[in-house]
Amino acid sequence: MNGEKKGYFEAALSDFVFDVAAGGAIRHLVDRGHSIEQIMNELDYPVPRPRVEKAVYRHMTESGILLDKLPAEDERVDIHILKEKDSRKLYEAMIDNIDKYGVQNSYMECPFGIWMKNDAGKMQQVISCLTSREQEYIFGIRWERNIMYHRLNDRMREIGIKLSGHTDEEWKFYFIESKK
Repeated sequence: MNGEKKGYFEAALSDFVFDVAAGGAIRHLVDRGHSIEQIMNELDYPVPRPRVEKAVYRHMTESGILLDKLPAEDERVDIHILKEKDSRKLYEAMIDNIDKYGVQNSYMECPFGIWMKNDAGKMQQVISCLTSREQEYIFGIRWERNIMYHRLNDRMREIGIKLSGHTDEEWKFYFIESKK
């Protein structure tokens, strides 16, 4: 076996072993809204943080928890935007829209990538209203694009409501309706 094929084989074998040993657990914990730190504490054996981050990001993007762009508005898709500052009204409207469109079609716009890259001070200021557990969740995600869209699962609803009620930023929540 030449060096290139051997390297490819070893990488594939390593990925397979990792997936068998930790991949399923990581995906399950991501689906439950766990942060990177919580996931690392739950694993049966130590896994390097960059490997966990990569697995988390991959699962989030492949499963649609994290999108780099929303579906294009066309004749098959309608996007409804919710902008509300009052936490109680936002929560009620969010729950109504999630019930109507489904959690799999409900997202929050997240500009964390641009702040992490260009303005760490603003990032820290904006998320200062969040608990340390919520901040840990945000910082654990690899925001590879300037703006991404996170599904409004329980964890992100909690974070979105706090950010909307306690910051001057405009937070947008999107509900995607299929017109099939």
